[in-house]
Amino acid sequence: MNTGKNISICAVLAVRDGLPYLRVLLPFLAAQGIEVAILDNGSTDGSHALYAAHAGAPVVSVGTIPYRGYFSLSEQLAAKRALCATLRHDWIVHHDADEIMEHRGPGQTLRDAIEEADAQGYNALNFEEFVFLPDAGVDLTGLDYYRTALRYYFLEPRKGKPRLNRAWKRGLDAANLATGGHRLEGEGVALYPANHILRHYIVLGEDHARRKYVNRVFDAQEVRRGWHGKRMNIPADRLALPEAGEHLFRLERFDSKDFRRDRPATDNFWHW
Repeated sequence: MNTGKNISICAVLAVRDGLPYLRVLLPFLAAQGIEVAILDNGSTDGSHALYAAHAGAPVVSVGTIPYRGYFSLSEQLAAKRALCATLRHDWIVHHDADEIMEHRGPGQTLRDAIEEADAQGYNALNFEEFVFLPDAGVDLTGLDYYRTALRYYFLEPRKGKPRLNRAWKRGLDAANLATGGHRLEGEGVALYPANHILRHYIVLGEDHARRKYVNRVFDAQEVRRGWHGKRMNIPADRLALPEAGEHLFRLERFDSKDFRRDRPATDNFWHW
């Protein structure tokens, strides 16, 4: 069994037109020795040139998911699961392009969190979600949003419920398809007892928010299943970035882990 610094880790991403995020995320993961397997969902923004520029470090494979004119989470999750079955890495990370995952402790990384859990005999990690927003009127497209965005809210739809089991050890007989990619279900899940940090850079500015969510089309079968309800038919004016709010806080430094959890939001900002 590999331990410590010998652990191999692969982040699996399904992405469509994620270039502004991937320019930040891929070097971030490469610096930790975390490899990346990509499933591209019909990108037209030049992402393929970026994949090629990072071939081998960290991008180890690029596959495709056909784009059918709508977003299908179940199709992406099934493709991720099939890809994961072919990987020989010790640990897998279910990652989205607009996220940064970290250890809960100061100065520690996602790799540190995985190595710590593995050394203590755990096979899965849970993450708390902190959603970052640009200041009102600011557009972070093309910038290093990880070092620039400081405003955030703690998103906790159900108090105290582990909802983002996003890293697990290869060979674990569990799946996340039924829970929309959130929780692992199956026998033998040994979840590390402390939560780590997921920074979600949900939008990079108001124009980006409107491009991302206004008139977005979702898989009809998933809609009938009750998925995506809170991200459908969002009016453009609801995507204006709030100037203030009871759930909004600000880090003193981009690399601080001093997050506040005392006034959690149960929904994203356009529902406030």
